Amino acid sequence: MALLFFGPLAVAIGLYYLGGEQWRPSGSIAHGQLLSEPRALPTGVFDLPDGTTADFTGKWSLLYVGRGDCDDACKEALYRTRQVRRALGKEMSRVQRFFISTGGTPNSGFLAADHPGLLVLPDGLSSRDAVLAVLGEFAEGDVFIADPLGNLVLRFPAETAMRDMHDDLKLLLKASQIG
Repeated sequence: MALLFFGPLAVAIGLYYLGGEQWRPSGSIAHGQLLSEPRALPTGVFDLPDGTTADFTGKWSLLYVGRGDCDDACKEALYRTRQVRRALGKEMSRVQRFFISTGGTPNSGFLAADHPGLLVLPDGLSSRDAVLAVLGEFAEGDVFIADPLGNLVLRFPAETAMRDMHDDLKLLLKASQIG
């Protein structure tokens, strides 16, 4: 009698933990690294060198961290964050993208042509320095997600697949009523 009750339960647990992702419920797996302790980004509106302003509150934020002189890996990562945002469809207006430069001069012509709406925090900007301090340890090419309250939520290591970032961001937007 106990085998009739516990047998299917044991099979389900085995498939979930040992059987791979195809047996797990969709939307339950985070691909990014959940940050264990909350880290608040700088608050308030700050001015950018191109004359625009930015704020980490009110919208979900994708923050790419990399060299301002943007090599091929940087261009690919910026492309991935742009495509992840676009793939959200009608929800994409809830997400903004940032390029946090760790040094070097960003190519404003390339960024304006290929990445309109990308908010760039270049080297020498005090708000950029404050953001880098909040990020703590990171590698060139990492992408972070911040919630609409300005708290860092997830970190994606460089070379994370677009699909993985999109899945996590879509899940966050679905679960959230803010931003």
